[in-house]
Amino acid sequence: MDPVTLLTCALIGLAAGTLGGLLGVGGGIVMVPAFIRFLGLPAHQAVATSISVIVFISLSAALKHHQQGSTQWKIVGLVLVTSVLGAYLGAAFTDQIPERTLRLGFAVFLMIVSIDMAARAWRIS
Repeated sequence: MDPVTLLTCALIGLAAGTLGGLLGVGGGIVMVPAFIRFLGLPAHQAVATSISVIVFISLSAALKHHQQGSTQWKIVGLVLVTSVLGAYLGAAFTDQIPERTLRLGFAVFLMIVSIDMAARAWRIS
């Protein structure tokens, strides 16, 4: 791998890890668009690659949050089974979605979540 690609991967990892630990985001929101834009990966590969990285980001952040007493383990237990099933089904289905549709769907999802979070934050202030 060339030095520019190595540096790009390192910066994507730093951003995803920092945002993952701080805000609980990073994989899909940071890595997928970055893998597509800066590394030229097709959306399907960007999703698969980010999911593989998320495993390790999540373990690291989960350990630290547990040490700080922030994790609600009852909720983890209740959500875990269905989220694992959903992740498996989503991964199986993603290869059947055309590249353009996957990118557009992801962009629309991010816009909806962003608008909703901004509106809720505005009401809190």
